[in-house]
Amino acid sequence: MGTQAVKVIFALLISTFCSLCLAGDKVANLDKLLLVSGFTKQAEGFPELVKSGFAEGIQQGVPIPQDKLQKILESADNTILPSIIMGEVRSSLSTSLTDKDVEVLLAWYESDIGKKITKAEEEGSSEEAFQNLMANAQQLMADTKRVEMATRIDQLVGATDMAMEMQISTSIAVYSAVMAVMAPGQEINLDAYKAQMEAMKPQMRQNVEQFITLSFVQTYQGLDDASLAKYEEFLSQPEAKKFNSSSMAGLNKALTQVIGRWSGDTISILKSEAN
Repeated sequence: MGTQAVKVIFALLISTFCSLCLAGDKVANLDKLLLVSGFTKQAEGFPELVKSGFAEGIQQGVPIPQDKLQKILESADNTILPSIIMGEVRSSLSTSLTDKDVEVLLAWYESDIGKKITKAEEEGSSEEAFQNLMANAQQLMADTKRVEMATRIDQLVGATDMAMEMQISTSIAVYSAVMAVMAPGQEINLDAYKAQMEAMKPQMRQNVEQFITLSFVQTYQGLDDASLAKYEEFLSQPEAKKFNSSSMAGLNKALTQVIGRWSGDTISILKSEAN
């Protein structure tokens, strides 16, 4: 092998090695971004969120024996995996965000104000916060200035869109389970139900949007107007918009996978128990 050929091969090996190192650095930075932005904790809570929504939906429909319900909820733990959700979101972000974008985003989330807002958002997602929201809904809605702020933030981060996706996916899973109980052995046709859901979407969205707005008003009530104005300014930046839209795309793809798999397991459990 000629000297020049050896040099070329060596150069390619070095180039490949450096590319892998850079890719590894980007993945590490994306993981850090997902952690400091609060998304990692949010993803870890998705299984419980879906399970509680399913259990609530079942209570309003055809009752499922406790042993079957337990198997379905255990299946959720095995199929609605945060690792899959994080993987799809990370993949989406890796495609859409540049290294510079990640630097800008990390600078915000690691700033004092960024940390303060992320902490408030994490505390605002607790069960205690939910109970307080239900008890103080009228008072929260009366603060028109904060309601307007909350509405703007919702539009910037797409919280209502994400909640709608989860509600629709969970509703379809509940319907599939109910039909498996009512008509065991029969093929489940979801087209009519999906059409019904589509007709109900405007009212559903209005209810979800109101809840998200009240949740934001309560979550940010300990923050001053100047801090929230800076938050809105940050969310309006191209980097933040790319982060939110790309995260949403990855999340939707992941939810389609995991909830679809869980729904299939649910139907199998109910059919096997019925036979």
